[in-house]
This record gives sequence, C-alpha cells and structure tokens, in this order.
Amino acid sequence: MSKSIISNEKKCLVCGTPVGLHRHHIYQAYARRASERWGCWCYLCGRHHNLSNEGVHFDKDLDMRLKRHCQKKLEARGWKREEFISVFGRNYLD
Repeated sequence: MSKSIISNEKKCLVCGTPVGLHRHHIYQAYARRASERWGCWCYLCGRHHNLSNEGVHFDKDLDMRLKRHCQKKLEARGWKREEFISVFGRNYLD
C-alpha cells in the first residue's frame, strides 16, 4: 500500500471524522493503478465517498477539487505537466 501524497491521517479529508472511512483513489477507471502507485488517494467517510449525494462520486465540484489538489501536489514534487497528462490522461488545472 502506497502512502498518500494528500494525507495519511485516518480521518475524512472533507469533514474530519475518523469513523467509517473508505480509501478513495483520486483518478479512477484506467488511472486507478497509477493513483495507487503515486499516492493519489485519500480517506473519505462513507458520506463523502459514495453513500450520499455529498459523496465525491456524485459531487462533481468535490471531485474536481480533489483532482486539482492532487495534481498540484505532484507538480510541487517536480512532475512536469506533460508527465502528469501522460500518466493520468489530462490536465485538471487549466
């Protein structure tokens, strides 16, 4: 299991609860393995993951905020924009 580049605290990134946590991969579908490899995941409670309309799988604004935040973290670690696009399929910052 890789370490998250976002937060390894065992609490929901959105609301801070330590209960009922799910591991959410920021970039899904074909990029799920890359998300795991590069630490692009975070803990979310069920409500903010996929058990309500407030969950990242239903709330497109939350989804995009997490994608942008994660891309910024990778670029701060020295990733070039082109490298990010080649791994995760697109740019989320512009």
